[in-house]
Formats: sequence, structure tokens, C-alpha cells
Amino acid sequence: MTIRRLIILVLTISILTSCRHGYKVEGGKVYYEYWHEGLGFEQGKRLIEVADAKSFKSLSFDCDCSFEFGKDKSHLFIDGEPIKNIDPNTFKFIGNYIFCDKDSAYFFGFYNSLNDCVIKGVNPDKIKLIKYPWAKADNLLIHGSDTVRLDDINEFIPIDNDWGKTKKYIINNDKILYGADVETFKITSSFQGKDKNYNYEFGFINSDEFKKTNFKSFDFNEKNLCKYGPLEFVDIYEEFEAFVKDINQRIEIVEKLKSKGYVITNIRQSNSGESKIISVNLTNNNCKCYVEKFYQFNYSQPSDTGKVFKVTERIYCNEK
Repeated sequence: MTIRRLIILVLTISILTSCRHGYKVEGGKVYYEYWHEGLGFEQGKRLIEVADAKSFKSLSFDCDCSFEFGKDKSHLFIDGEPIKNIDPNTFKFIGNYIFCDKDSAYFFGFYNSLNDCVIKGVNPDKIKLIKYPWAKADNLLIHGSDTVRLDDINEFIPIDNDWGKTKKYIINNDKILYGADVETFKITSSFQGKDKNYNYEFGFINSDEFKKTNFKSFDFNEKNLCKYGPLEFVDIYEEFEAFVKDINQRIEIVEKLKSKGYVITNIRQSNSGESKIISVNLTNNNCKCYVEKFYQFNYSQPSDTGKVFKVTERIYCNEK
């Protein structure tokens, strides 16, 4: 190494190590100091307006995360950003990027916003770590900050960061692939997989697997649904519609199956990108059916028209 390169290296290390990163109380105010690559070697500093300097202090946790934590008497701060609705005095680290306070649990491993990391519906005292980013609380499986209810959660085995399984179910993030054959299922990407029957994407049977047909002419009396492939009825809704967040809304296939002796065992609402899906599980003595009211988002609509959807109903069934 030449003398010139050695001098440049020493100067660079000196500049980088002299750049402070974290919180500073100065003149009765709290600042967050940072170094940003886009500013060259210039030090950045911003005022945290809501922070109380008298009660402020930095926090450290036995966590491999790179966050800078701080708190005052009323607020928790992460990298200088005040985090809403967290009790700073009971805030603690659980593990695998999961933290909690006296009321709620939070996952800061991956997120869209630091203020949207709460794990909804879980008792923080019940959380048991599995393997990042999986955890559980009672019969709720936790993936990141999302949850899904599993009736056989004690049999859950993580496959990787996106996939897991039990003896009965394949799980992709926070979605159960209802009807998927566990024994023959193969993962093809972080959001796609296939079994001996179908291809799956984002937790649902791929749309290309559904045969389009008409509800008004379909004979539910003569067709053996257990041996029939996935069907999509395209003539029930003729106009684009707004989404109504009501899992108990009327679904024509469900009403038809109920009249044939099928019983509802589960209802849920989930998202697939901007699209929405109301899913209903039904069963009779011989057959398990999965019905979906599919609100497919119309990406071609003008941005000022509000969200409207093309609505169809879908069904696929398996023999018991």
C-alpha cells in the first residue's frame, strides 16, 4: 500500500469514527444525530420536538438490531422517531425483533412504517418465540406483525422465513393454503408453491386454475363438487363494486351450499395485493368446500374514482 493510500485510509477512518450517531441532549432540547452517506462526511442533526429533555435517556437492549432507542417520561423513540401508543416505561425486548410493553407486542424486523408494527390481537405475556420471524401466542401463529389462527399450532414447523407447515396445513406468511396437500406440496418461490393438484400464489389457488362458468346455468344438484375442479362464476355481479368490509355479507355460492346441507366452519377476510377476498369454509358428510368472494382490484381505473373492484365468486372442494 502506498503512503498516499495509507493517509487517505487513515483520514477516512478518522472522519467516520468521529461522526456521532444517536441522541444528544443540548440546551434543554433533545436532538438525534446521524451521518448520511448522501451528505458526504457531513454530520446531520435534527430536533426531536416532542422529547422532554429532563426525563430523556437512551436505551439499549440485547438485540442484534441496529436501532437507536430512547425514551422520556411519555414517549419511546426509535432512530429519533417518536413511536405512538407505546408505554416507554414498560417497553422491553422479547427476542427475534419482537418487543412489548404492558399492553401490546411489536415486531420491528420488517415494516412499512415504524408506527405500524403492532402485533394485533395477542397477549404479550403469552408470546413464545419459534424461529425468526415466527412466534406464537396461544393458538395464534405470528409472522412478523401479522397473525393467523391455527387449531394445530403446536405441530407448526417453520420451513423458511416465508413458509411453514403443520400435519394439516401449509402456511405462507399469515395465510393458510386451505385444501393444499401437505405431503406433495413444493415451494417454488417466497410467495408461490404447488401440490399434486394446483398451483398457489400469495396464499390462494392461482387464478388461472379456475374454470370460468355461469352461476345461473350451473346445476348444483347434478354436479359432484368434490370431484369437480376449481370454478369461478362470472355472471353473479355485472358491475364494478366498492368493497364492503363485512365478512357476513351474502355470498350466492354459500347460500346455495347451505340449502344443500353444507355447514359453515370458518369465515375470514384477507388481502391479495389491492384485491380483497372473503373466504368461507363449508363441509358436509363427504366434502370440504372453500368458497371465495373475490374483489379483484381494477388497476386501470382513474386514480380519482376511488377503489372499485370486479367481483366474482369461486369454489373448490376436496373429498374428506
